[in-house]
Amino acid sequence: MDELTIIASDQPERLAMAVNRHSHRVLALFEPLLDHQNILRQIVERRLGDWLRVALLDLRVLNAVRERAFARLERLPKRDPLHAWDDELARVTEGVADDQTLSVLLSIMLAGFPRATAANVDAFVAAALLAIGERKPSADIVAAAIVRIWRKNRLPPSIAEFIEECDEARQAATNARRVVAKMLALLDNAEEAIVADGGFDDASTAFRH
Repeated sequence: MDELTIIASDQPERLAMAVNRHSHRVLALFEPLLDHQNILRQIVERRLGDWLRVALLDLRVLNAVRERAFARLERLPKRDPLHAWDDELARVTEGVADDQTLSVLLSIMLAGFPRATAANVDAFVAAALLAIGERKPSADIVAAAIVRIWRKNRLPPSIAEFIEECDEARQAATNARRVVAKMLALLDNAEEAIVADGGFDDASTAFRH
């Protein structure tokens, strides 16, 4: 990544050359920034968002909820993976990329469009940083937005389009974190119901997360 990050502002013509010569470094930069996308995909593919519509069990009627509590423990994801997802999504949604990282990512984004001229790269990057202002997203959000842009656009995006994609990527991660929080709340609620109704016996300890 060293050559990608040390391109001087008065040498924009070197950008495309550096990106092409070190494409493996581009992959090395992007792949870890897109880890949270795997979480989003799992939530969609497994329809975990449906848990948002599920109400907590009423602990005032314990004799009627024990069986439902065990059913939920069986269907919900395990607690440790959910906490790992929450930690990752918190980092993605609350993190802030520095100007140098944003500049590198924006430059790589423009290098993905054959019609983008190297002379416009510095101007676009500077203007984008100015437009983003203090509301900088994390590098993970920017990387997700860039991949979305590469998949949809035939021409380089406007700065407004880029910021809109970042907002949508951040909202998607925020929504995913809401799903994870609800599933953790449902796990806590189900376990509380079981404990209050006599606890776990030897045959049911496997349901504990």
